[in-house]
Amino acid sequence: MITVLAYYDRISVFHTISPFFLNKYRPDFRFTQSIDFCLKRDKNKTLFMERLFLSRDPRDLRQDEFDALRRLRDKYETIVFFNGQPEAGPNRLDVLPFVDRFFDKSVFSDLENYRKPLYGKNLFADYYHKKYRITDEQTYLFKPSVSDADARRIELSWNIGVDGYPRRDFPQRLGAVIARAGFPDAGRLFKARPLRKPADFSGENRKIAVHARIDPVTCPSIAYQRRLFLQKIAEKQAKETFLTGLTTQSHYYRELSDAKITLSPFGWGEVCHRDFEAVIYGSLLLKPDMSHIKTYPDIYIPYETYVPLDWDGEDLFEKVDFYLSKETERQRIAQNAFEHYQKELAGLENRFAELFEGRVFS
Repeated sequence: MITVLAYYDRISVFHTISPFFLNKYRPDFRFTQSIDFCLKRDKNKTLFMERLFLSRDPRDLRQDEFDALRRLRDKYETIVFFNGQPEAGPNRLDVLPFVDRFFDKSVFSDLENYRKPLYGKNLFADYYHKKYRITDEQTYLFKPSVSDADARRIELSWNIGVDGYPRRDFPQRLGAVIARAGFPDAGRLFKARPLRKPADFSGENRKIAVHARIDPVTCPSIAYQRRLFLQKIAEKQAKETFLTGLTTQSHYYRELSDAKITLSPFGWGEVCHRDFEAVIYGSLLLKPDMSHIKTYPDIYIPYETYVPLDWDGEDLFEKVDFYLSKETERQRIAQNAFEHYQKELAGLENRFAELFEGRVFS
């Protein structure tokens, strides 16, 4: 059996640990939130660590975290670490000396990015920091000491696209509370029933041109891309084309099924809930260029499953005008994205087996 030391929040319960609950593998896992249990009472020899040591602070591990990792390393024969950070980057690579395998939701296409000095350990925050002088209260330019060998040890697992859509705020919060009470299986009973068939892909009955209800996050360098896109929309006085502002979750989903195009800038990470929500509701995904990362499920195939934008939004209105005037092409990409996403999800068990059978499972 394998012990899973997890941090239960909604991302964990309804996305990251979803593959652990596949019928074939669920009997192999024992879940805990207690490092003390792992150190003192656990008899298993393999440990999966999921979403531990989360922090927006780009500094390295605290001393107590370092000590816990060292003690866990001394105890277990095999440790597999699933990084909880939402963005691709060198966050938490300081755990590499203590683990046998290290997984990220997204990995850089160019491994050299792991060795570059990055503001806040984040490629897109670094971009806006350097170009627009955007700074954060507690973030600094991080100079990594990542070797080529360490960079090659970073493996791709899966992103927030697995399971959990359409999201429902209160049920998922309740599910996370139940999981934290020690019952992750029961907590996951509150996951959403997936949509297997979207609203009509055609634009004939879609009354919203571009859905752009974007809530800027609190961190200035992370939020800048969102603010930049909203500023361009405001300056263009394009409210008839772009639906902005905030609304309720249920209304938000009704709008997505009524939107021809959904604009989805980066959030805390490049991959956002909105990306998958747009796809399952049959809306064309319009998103800043994702070519700098690899991820799974991968719904970021340019002009096949999404339409990429310049990170500064210089081509925003050009792309919007084009796809609003080319209904057949807009519909083709939206339908491709939905079908490709369903195919990726159907392959999750095979992907899990490829990653772990023979290397962790005997």
